[in-house]
Amino acid sequence: MFRVASLFHLVTFLCLFNACLISSSRVKTVFLFGDSILDAGTNAYDKNCTIQANFPPYGQDFFHRPTGRFTNGRTVADFIAQELGVDLQKPYLEIEMLLKNGELKEYPANGINFASAGSGVLRQTNEILGVTPLEVQLQQFETLVTQNKIDKETIREALYVFESASNNVFSYFFPTGADLPAPDEFVRLMLSEFTQVIQNIYDLGARRIAIFGLGPVGCIPARLILPNGSTDYCNARLNEMVTNYNMGLANLVNELPARYDGVVPVYADVFDVVELFLTYPQQYGKFNNL
Repeated sequence: MFRVASLFHLVTFLCLFNACLISSSRVKTVFLFGDSILDAGTNAYDKNCTIQANFPPYGQDFFHRPTGRFTNGRTVADFIAQELGVDLQKPYLEIEMLLKNGELKEYPANGINFASAGSGVLRQTNEILGVTPLEVQLQQFETLVTQNKIDKETIREALYVFESASNNVFSYFFPTGADLPAPDEFVRLMLSEFTQVIQNIYDLGARRIAIFGLGPVGCIPARLILPNGSTDYCNARLNEMVTNYNMGLANLVNELPARYDGVVPVYADVFDVVELFLTYPQQYGKFNNL
């Protein structure tokens, strides 16, 4: 199996290099929002969620047990924490459980992971499967802020990481019989929803914001369950939607400093990095037999 640790290190570096140098104070707190790329086990603590990774081979190559992460090792969120030199962020639902049973006395200083695998920018994406939509993740954070569970300095100095919409793109092409808008309109809808997310997180006090673009969703193995899925090539229609979404996302990030006073945004171009891995895999890691 191809090891992707180097990819995560590279993506993390691209995303955080400038963000970590924006002031003399080191980032000590990270709040994460999104899907399985960042999820540290949120779904495992939600008995109503049917999208789970609590069985082997998940976790086998680093934690040596399933942790609820949708990977055999660490997630992008874990690499970000390690690059910053802070402990890995626990899922929000796990923290709530630990506070309730007395194992924790306060919310962790290193941050919180709100991400939920299977979720998307649009609330209805996989909602029937019990995932926590991005909108709800933000509401969970907002509750902590309004209840003064997180102090204002921490909110201001923290890094906020977002990665979402891959599931929106995939679901758009999955045949359900639903009446959907045209692809370009769907992209505009996703961008509009995410723009509101950034507005909300800024209003809550966020200033350091790292936004991950989408990788080539049309190249993931799950493409085989789509109509005309092929093992020989990627799904061009999915990747075209991803490209259009990423262009809008990058434009949004470029506009944020002029729109919001004091905000320092960083955009991580995941698509191009993954394309390098797909095109020149021997240069970036090792192969084992499947």
